[in-house]
Amino acid sequence: MESFVSVAGLTRRFLRSGHVSSGARVRTLPRRARGVLTIAFLGAASSLAAQTTYEFGIREHVFDNGLRLLVVERPDDPRVAAKIFTDFGSLIEQPGQLGAAHFLEHLLFKGTRSLGTTDWQREQPLRDSIARMDRALSEARNAARNELRERGVFHDYRHAQSTPLIDSIQAEIARLELTASAYRDPGAMMRWYQAYGGTGLTATTEQEYMKFDINLPRERVELFLRVESDRMRNTVFREFDAERMILVEQRLGDLNRVSTPFYEAMNAQVGMVHPVFFPEGYRSDFYQYNRAYQRNLYERWFIPNNTTLVFVGGVRLEDMVPLVDRWFGDMYRAPEPTRTFAIEPVPHGEKRLIWSSPDLSPRVDMRHLIPGVGHPDRPHVDVLAEVLRLEVGDALRDAGVNGSVDVNTRVVHTERFGVPATLNIEVVTGSEATLDAAEQAVLIAITRVQQRGTAAGRLARVKKRLRTEWYRTQQDADAFAFEIGHFQTMDSWQTLAEHLNARERTTSDDLMRIASRYLIADNRTVGAVRREVER
Repeated sequence: MESFVSVAGLTRRFLRSGHVSSGARVRTLPRRARGVLTIAFLGAASSLAAQTTYEFGIREHVFDNGLRLLVVERPDDPRVAAKIFTDFGSLIEQPGQLGAAHFLEHLLFKGTRSLGTTDWQREQPLRDSIARMDRALSEARNAARNELRERGVFHDYRHAQSTPLIDSIQAEIARLELTASAYRDPGAMMRWYQAYGGTGLTATTEQEYMKFDINLPRERVELFLRVESDRMRNTVFREFDAERMILVEQRLGDLNRVSTPFYEAMNAQVGMVHPVFFPEGYRSDFYQYNRAYQRNLYERWFIPNNTTLVFVGGVRLEDMVPLVDRWFGDMYRAPEPTRTFAIEPVPHGEKRLIWSSPDLSPRVDMRHLIPGVGHPDRPHVDVLAEVLRLEVGDALRDAGVNGSVDVNTRVVHTERFGVPATLNIEVVTGSEATLDAAEQAVLIAITRVQQRGTAAGRLARVKKRLRTEWYRTQQDADAFAFEIGHFQTMDSWQTLAEHLNARERTTSDDLMRIASRYLIADNRTVGAVRREVER
């Protein structure tokens, strides 16, 4: 494999700008491409539907510092889908700091000591002063906690909105940020990627992961390693308050969708303690973020033993190992980050939500808790969801109810989790008069599956649809690389093939068992949207 042709010149330039940081996260020993090489021949799916097995040829190398490298080799592909996953997301958030994980993603786009500045030597003292003032701001807020505490139910009363000390510290931070902005070089990372053929630069933060990805010509893949290793250890939190306001605008736009408050209320109704059901934050959360808190998240979670690199395309594992070691090999293995300790209690009773909205179409939303990816029942839930979509449609027609049916496993934005989440059955009727009949039709469809499963022909069609959907995913290098990384953060990349193979083995008896175990009244939350509700 050709390496990045101008990497030597780039390296000299970047090192002069301060690429290598000091501190406990970098070791001084020479880099060596050590570690255990694991080759898992997991190869292509059989074309015989009745004997389908999923094997992908995913090859793995785990470095001494815990960094995981996963490669799917496609020798004829001139490009590479490159992704870096961090096992980090909104599951780590606490009430009052909701949205902090997403905010950190925004900050990670603001450059490093070598990318994003015109003069780091002059910018750094200003950044150090901002950090000191940020700590002073936190101290002032903590000291004034009784003055600033919310007293009113409807956010309509506080003893004080601020204090003179807090106002003066914030003014000094704003002055320092304005001075530091003279050295800002926005969009530096994007320009480097685009200059060397990179396309589709994106970042995503969900409940269980944060990822950055790009699609590059295979001879430029080392650029990804250079940029992302720098982002992982040298990020500078520029434009902190400006990005805070961008987050506020994004969230307000989301909350202005008439469906968002209802779905978030349903999530809160289903989940009692687990942060997978938490919303994306509110304005009151966003104003609580501070630089020290965000820096703590960054330093605790963005470490090699919490990171997975995924490459799908025209590269070889043997060539990637020394390149990855060159850019990530001098990072120390750090203490394992704390995962959420929350365990959702066993459900013991049906819950109901009546939602009033003059703008949202009348609907019934029925949810049941389901196991997470890695649980042996979870692959069968994929099949059950598709079967229920058809069975509920049949029951609605039998009852003479007009309505659209959606069956999914979505919580906030994500469809799959390594923790318990929900199977959601939603029927939009457009008419309040048929809501009760629609709910009964859903219950009839569930009972049918519990008692007799589903017809062999229907089960075969559902599996074919799931299989076809997967084949499209596998052919797309970027989509395939995402699935590999997502399964690694949920459970393990090996679980991907096991999950798909288990779906193929799903029988009608499995559907009866799964429906009878999980789709029960004690595990049920029902939401009904009406135009008006009596108060």
